[in-house]
Amino acid sequence: MKKHSLHSVLRNIVCAALALLVVLALPTGWLYDLWAGTGAEQGQQPSGDVQQLQRQEEIETCFLSNAPVTVAGGELAPCPLARLRDVGQEGTHYHHNGGTKRSVYVSEYITADYPLSAWEYVLQRVAAGGFYNRYYLMELGDNSWLCVYFDDYLALTGTDTYPIGYVRYTTTEERWMLKQMAEDYDVNPVYVLDMYRHGKVNWMVDIGLRLAVVLAAYVGVVSAWNVFKKRSSIDNSREII
Repeated sequence: MKKHSLHSVLRNIVCAALALLVVLALPTGWLYDLWAGTGAEQGQQPSGDVQQLQRQEEIETCFLSNAPVTVAGGELAPCPLARLRDVGQEGTHYHHNGGTKRSVYVSEYITADYPLSAWEYVLQRVAAGGFYNRYYLMELGDNSWLCVYFDDYLALTGTDTYPIGYVRYTTTEERWMLKQMAEDYDVNPVYVLDMYRHGKVNWMVDIGLRLAVVLAAYVGVVSAWNVFKKRSSIDNSREII
């Protein structure tokens, strides 16, 4: 009985860890990008005639011309700022718990202290990675840096081809963050290259997708655990005989 109880506890721990990983941190943006296509729209894969931004002096020109651009992909430096993938999730959300109405406020941005420690980076990625994208500084060909915003799965998996983006003015939160980082990096706090295809993810649909993945993972873990227990029982019976 104790042995089976221990198995059950371990199985439940594994399932709970998988559930937290999937709901909070699993990147699903790549799934929505399968239908993004190639062209000149923000978030699409760049066609051959899209300019590749390589120097600091090109940033303002691209902003003034509102031209679609991409980047070659230099070294990335994580920024102490993250933004909701679906800004429609921002605000106060209500739910009922045991007959009591409770509320939770979801902020559009998550900030952290600079310089960002490795622990804070990992903690924020795990705690909010399912709903937020981080900002990064990317090193350009002239050794200057540019603030970029794209789907976080690209930073996890790595890529040789970044999506199309447009240079825009920074928001108040973005500019405050970049002014702090400008002390250590040659970055212009006025501009950000936004490569994220806004509107591709609805947070409620995405939660449903994640819960479906959790259910499938749970069924898989339970099935594998039962097979393991069955084989262990057979082996033990053979040893007794």
